[in-house]
Amino acid sequence: MTLQRMFLVRALLGLLLFTGAACATLVWYGTQRTLPAGLTVDNWDVGRIPITEFERQLEDKKKLLLQQPVRMMSKHPDAQLQPVDWTLDQLGLELPLQEIYERLQPLKTGSVFQRAAYRWNIRNEEWPLLPSFDASKLHTALLRGFPTLYSKQPEDAQRIIGPNDMISYVPEAAVLRIDEPELIQQLQRILPSMGSVGWTVGTDGQQFAEHSDGRKTPEAAAHRVNSENAAPTAVSPAGRSPFLIALPFVKQQPNLSVGMLQAQGIERKISEFTTSYPQNGEGRIHNIRSTAQSIQDVLLKPGETFDYATYIAETEAKFGYKEAPVILNGKLVPGIGGGICQVSSTLYNAVLRAGLQIVERRNHSLPVSYVPLGQDATFASGHINFKFRNNTAKYLLIRTYTDDQRITVKLFGQAPADITYGIESTTIEKLQPSIKYVLNPTLPTGKKQTISKGKTGYVVETYRIKMQNGVEVSRERVSRDTYAAQPTIIATNQGGAIEPNSRQPEAPLIEDGVKGPTFR
Repeated sequence: MTLQRMFLVRALLGLLLFTGAACATLVWYGTQRTLPAGLTVDNWDVGRIPITEFERQLEDKKKLLLQQPVRMMSKHPDAQLQPVDWTLDQLGLELPLQEIYERLQPLKTGSVFQRAAYRWNIRNEEWPLLPSFDASKLHTALLRGFPTLYSKQPEDAQRIIGPNDMISYVPEAAVLRIDEPELIQQLQRILPSMGSVGWTVGTDGQQFAEHSDGRKTPEAAAHRVNSENAAPTAVSPAGRSPFLIALPFVKQQPNLSVGMLQAQGIERKISEFTTSYPQNGEGRIHNIRSTAQSIQDVLLKPGETFDYATYIAETEAKFGYKEAPVILNGKLVPGIGGGICQVSSTLYNAVLRAGLQIVERRNHSLPVSYVPLGQDATFASGHINFKFRNNTAKYLLIRTYTDDQRITVKLFGQAPADITYGIESTTIEKLQPSIKYVLNPTLPTGKKQTISKGKTGYVVETYRIKMQNGVEVSRERVSRDTYAAQPTIIATNQGGAIEPNSRQPEAPLIEDGVKGPTFR
């Protein structure tokens, strides 16, 4: 064998030996059951600790930390509270250990070479542990611990309208509350790291308490590990004195302040109107007063439209309507809800005198006694509604006042003090009643009998007159209304005198009520 060949053989043998040694070393390194040197978890040096032991100690450190007491005290002069102790667990502490366990998995699974590479890469790494607090759990604990504090509720400011229609305000009242977001931040700041919580276990099973300065002192013999497979008992070092926290406070403001009410611009009464009840039936009074209560304190934003149908439905659901006469196809009949149009008509007159924009309104088919002709506003569910718009630049407030004889509607808002409105209605035509014959065979031949006397109808125009300092500056026609004449009905036994009725039956149209007719 030549010298050159011998040199090559030796080189190959050396390379094979080196490769084998390297592979053996790699296998040995990748199969280690301890954590790599220099690895720290939340300031806890865990290098060379067996992985299973680390996981066990991590769980016990978590238990120790969750059971750490916290004493909360109040130093606020307006919150005299007794100190209360909780554990961090009761305060909602959450420790995301799952993320740590997931980062350990590559040390346990995969090929030896993959484990060795991962082990090498995480040397000297710092794995953070990011604890958090469950805000709802913390809030629940505080509710139980300080019931008196949390029972006090903030009070909204109130707008008071006195008997003389002057507006005043009752200020809002705030209450003290624990500043829970700030409290969570304080709790986060006092949390010890895993490196300063609990204990570690030596290679001989000796249990050591860990201190914040890194010292390790043996625990009592009673706390030793009794067997290789026994899980150590978590022990609290230094008697587990509670952490002390001075509660942070914040004022909880109500939803409505005096400033917010004043910003609505409701400065004074801008109009009012009163009507008296034409009859004092119990059902009609109930219907009027219930509907008036539904529109009491309605607040309209600038540009917002008032829809009477909404409040009729609300009243029916909340109070129910009672029996009172309604108008059915131009005739008074027993029904349910009679009187609701007196509320709308009273409101309509207040709206006219405030200079507001009428969106939808129609007169009754029959004249009513509580307002002049041309100044009423009827209602028929699904057919006739009353709507108006707050066309001022500020909010509008509706106030109603009722007793057993009358209803008053007052509107409050902001309008020029020198501007007022008058209403003038004029009958421009009277419609004479026709005569309608009906057959009554029981009457003697040639005999006629008046069943009901006809009523005159009217065509009425209504104007709104704008005045400045008592002087007319403009006149606006707001409506032209027709009240149909009611025919005189005469019974006769002469069939030839009766004109054939070719009209189709009218669909029922109920005004001034919600249902009808009701007969007993």
